[in-house]
Amino acid sequence: MSLPRCWPIVGILTGEGGKGKIFHGDGTYFKNLQRKMKAAGGFCYVFTLNGVKEKYIEGFAFSRKKQQWAKMACPYPNVIYNRIASRDAESSECFLLFKKEMISAQIPFFNSFFFNKWDVHQILSKSLLSYLPPAEKVHSAEDIHSFLSACSGAYLKPLQSSQGQGIYRIRSEEHHYEVTSIDGSSELCDKTFFAEKKYPFYEGYLIQEEIASDTFQNKKYDLRVLTLLGKDDYHICGIGVRSAANRQTLTTHVPNGGSILPFESVSDRVSMEELEMIVRTAGRELASHYGQIGEFSMDIGVTETGPVIYEVNSKPMPFDEPHIQTHRINKLADLFMFLSAGTSSLRSRFPLR
Repeated sequence: MSLPRCWPIVGILTGEGGKGKIFHGDGTYFKNLQRKMKAAGGFCYVFTLNGVKEKYIEGFAFSRKKQQWAKMACPYPNVIYNRIASRDAESSECFLLFKKEMISAQIPFFNSFFFNKWDVHQILSKSLLSYLPPAEKVHSAEDIHSFLSACSGAYLKPLQSSQGQGIYRIRSEEHHYEVTSIDGSSELCDKTFFAEKKYPFYEGYLIQEEIASDTFQNKKYDLRVLTLLGKDDYHICGIGVRSAANRQTLTTHVPNGGSILPFESVSDRVSMEELEMIVRTAGRELASHYGQIGEFSMDIGVTETGPVIYEVNSKPMPFDEPHIQTHRINKLADLFMFLSAGTSSLRSRFPLR
């Protein structure tokens, strides 16, 4: 393939590899994106920050003939799809400088950062407050005391984390709090001495009211709503359903014991029109605050009064449902094409920052 004749050129930015790997990330996902872009007349390669040179980028393309990743000198891309999975890597001087240079060169760069849960809560509160559980940023034990005086239970979530990592549930009894960690183990703590416990959630955490959500076969579940920027606006690309392992489990994440349900199992319990409104509004508000956002996912609970937004994720993991993942790759390819065109209306409506 002659690269100069390919358009657009897409660069997938990811982290450095380890344990014999040349880069970090889902190789199958990257290969499928490369295959789709090739079919569309473009070229897609994977690269790390260490591969960025002054005149070119040292990237990797999968060779179907040799069935392995091949290193090659690649031109700078027309659009960058950021799949770096480490917050530390994204706060590095190297990453920040590279992102600044790409945005200065008007090269679309998404998604360029992880979300902070409290920032997202405040942004969405402007238009979607009725869909958000009450929440506050935690600074001290007193903040937790005060919050639990108005409700019986809450979740404590790190502002800078994903996939359920670091989550606790705290419930208020007459004289004590019951604190449950992600592994299901619980601890009782006398309210009088609560402040003396050196819990990690006194700093860098958000406290969010525990909501009584719908169940399927006596297990709570939530919706994973994948959203992509389309030609005109944000649209739902697919909905996965995740069910908790049991009634005591804090999250529905599969690595934590959760299971996958077909959306058809609960589709009659939600309004697609309402969900489309939520993702469209959320996408616009987030893009208005942060700049261009190509994709995100939302963890949404279902209650008697309607949907509730638990979290918004800036870098959705590959979906286990093949039909959702295939549709996602097709829509991402479309988005790469739109954003690569300098006259694209998306670039004026959702500018780079």
